Amino acid sequence: MPLIDIQDKITKAIEHNEYSRGIFLDLAKAFDTVDHNIVLTKLKHYGISGVAFDWFSSYLHNRSQQVVCNRIVSKIRTVKFGVPQGSILGPYYF
Repeated sequence: MPLIDIQDKITKAIEHNEYSRGIFLDLAKAFDTVDHNIVLTKLKHYGISGVAFDWFSSYLHNRSQQVVCNRIVSKIRTVKFGVPQGSILGPYYF
């Protein structure tokens, strides 16, 4: 639901002397905490095997990242947690 719709509902509730409650979850960093081994274990549990499992596994393993800040380049590090953001599969892995 767009934020403007939420604001409209809250405003109407206030105008009618009604209560408003909301629960908001910020999942922005949650994608960074996904353990690759747990994802792969769950895929096996749900019957994914063979070539399909190997494809998912290769998508997660041997990924690396590096940071550049003020022309200083960090060492390349292997990524062991998280799902590739901006990818179509990212939310499904999550």
